[in-house]
Amino acid sequence: MKFERLRSQVHRVTLSPAACAVDLGNGSERGEYVKQDYILSVLGRPHRAINLIYCYYPLDKGWPNRVSTVFKNKGGYIWGYPYDDYFPYLGGLHGEKEAEVFEQFRDIRRHGQEVTFTLTVDCAISDAHIRAIAKDLRPFGRLRLRLNHECDGSWFAFNRRYTYAEVGKFFVRFARIVKQEAPHIRMVSCWGSLSDNTVWGTHSNNTSKYLDHESDLAPSLGAADFWSTDRYLALHFGWPFKRCEPSDLGKTYSVCTNREMWRLLSTVHRRFTALTGEDKGLELCEFNVDGTVGGRHLQSQRTEKFYREILKKKPSFLKGVTYYQFRDRARLGLEREDPNDREVGLSSPFLQVYKKLIQDPYFLPSERWARHHGPHRMEWRSSDDSDGLGWKIALKGKPIFLELLFSKKDNLVIRAGKGWFYKKPGVDIIDVTSAAEEWHRSRPFPISVFAPPADGTNPGCTSFYETKLAALPQIRLLYDW
Repeated sequence: MKFERLRSQVHRVTLSPAACAVDLGNGSERGEYVKQDYILSVLGRPHRAINLIYCYYPLDKGWPNRVSTVFKNKGGYIWGYPYDDYFPYLGGLHGEKEAEVFEQFRDIRRHGQEVTFTLTVDCAISDAHIRAIAKDLRPFGRLRLRLNHECDGSWFAFNRRYTYAEVGKFFVRFARIVKQEAPHIRMVSCWGSLSDNTVWGTHSNNTSKYLDHESDLAPSLGAADFWSTDRYLALHFGWPFKRCEPSDLGKTYSVCTNREMWRLLSTVHRRFTALTGEDKGLELCEFNVDGTVGGRHLQSQRTEKFYREILKKKPSFLKGVTYYQFRDRARLGLEREDPNDREVGLSSPFLQVYKKLIQDPYFLPSERWARHHGPHRMEWRSSDDSDGLGWKIALKGKPIFLELLFSKKDNLVIRAGKGWFYKKPGVDIIDVTSAAEEWHRSRPFPISVFAPPADGTNPGCTSFYETKLAALPQIRLLYDW
């Protein structure tokens, strides 16, 4: 059987945000960046956004080298260097326009996802530096810029050098310049700690009215498009210099209960709303249970329980959760980096659990289908706000082949049934048989196609990318040999 024209009615398919988006960290002080082709093949669907973590301290001695390669650690913990031990951001004023970070941006966006760019920055940089960064980021659509995250902490270099009031004012200044240069970039303010005796106290009704340093940092909330906080149910914060043993609680690792986590999230959201008089929801931008604390099976059990509590509680204020991270040199990843070869990942028990969890409709962008007539144009605005094309195919049985033939020039993200597939330019045939095999035969098999930019950037630095499907797909559907 040869490929033939797809005869089903063409539909316009519009993506809308999930009730609670799922995002994924990819690369940090603890792991390397993993390419999106591999992540998509392992997890079976794209995320709303991929979080990258970089730093920018251009006024420092040793810059632009990674700090751990040029300085001796002081204090025996991961933040004991002069500046943060993240990948150096090589863009900015007088920066490299072809730096590796921009290829990572392109890789993420061509696969139908957005970038959450976490960037720690020296608050002493000039407006010219900020303007240069904004121009660097402008071509990448609705990029989410998470500036100086965990800003009410004490571990990052910007907190050690500046007061909390100065950190808050810097966020406002940075956001103002970004909006001038790239108004479609969205700023994320990340903070929200409570004092230890409040969050982890023995009395459940001992809830503080205030967040730490809230009067100094509150201006950042008004300047941000999104609010977020970071919290781990367990974290080995002494990594990689100190081991984690059961007797070291509070010395090298921390633990909190699910109940304490929900108290934190609800209190942070309530205070953010009270401080601003508006409600922008809340995202949990770094979340995990460290497998070094109690082992990898306990990690899987506790992490799954929290995600299932989200599905049960359905808190309207929680707009997104970022799992930190895909591959890790210790035990914070869905994969653990093979110490013999950092290009190889060793699967954690939670990986297969996570793969199923993120297919729940509550975590998926919704699709609205409507009959379509006219030019087969598609518009990509973001991973949860775009227009594509769709078809519904009646399956007569369990196929042994279901393949789609596209023009080689198209860059596409394809949902077939519950499976997601990527087609890069130069490829023409996409095999979706595996998704068709799992589809319930009583319903038509849906195929929806979206077209993010092939090079990951928006022409003219606009907030959207528009394309016309070169040709309608053809299909090869075979039930027996």
